[in-house]
Amino acid sequence: MIDSQRLNATTPSAQKASTDVTGRANGTYVYTCELINSKGTTECQPLTVTVRDAAPAKPELSHDNWDGDGNYTITMNLWWGTNATLYRLYENGEVIDSQPLTPSSPNGQTTKVAIIDRASGEYEYVVEWINESGTVTSEVIQVKVTR
Repeated sequence: MIDSQRLNATTPSAQKASTDVTGRANGTYVYTCELINSKGTTECQPLTVTVRDAAPAKPELSHDNWDGDGNYTITMNLWWGTNATLYRLYENGEVIDSQPLTPSSPNGQTTKVAIIDRASGEYEYVVEWINESGTVTSEVIQVKVTR
């Protein structure tokens, strides 16, 4: 049971009750109710609700290392949709930064991380955007440091 309410008897007029439901993760939920009075109990028809966009929308990564040196910025963008409250940025499979984010759904979110003094080589980056309803992972981007 997620709610219980006492209704005023208004026979023969209709009665109405509502319950706000928030914070559901992606999935399918079936809600039912019972109306109870001194004459017995009547069940309502089930209501099925599918939640599709509770987890953050998928972010996109980009970088500005066009000169190939070891100093660049990784930019994480969510153009629109359900926002994240935290991110984890991975470099070659290891978390290198994790910070809280301020959600303002359905507006976009952007954050940047400065990468400093990387040696020559190839680096892979991926970010996880997280909220109370789930985690979404970006596509991998590669950055080549040549000098």
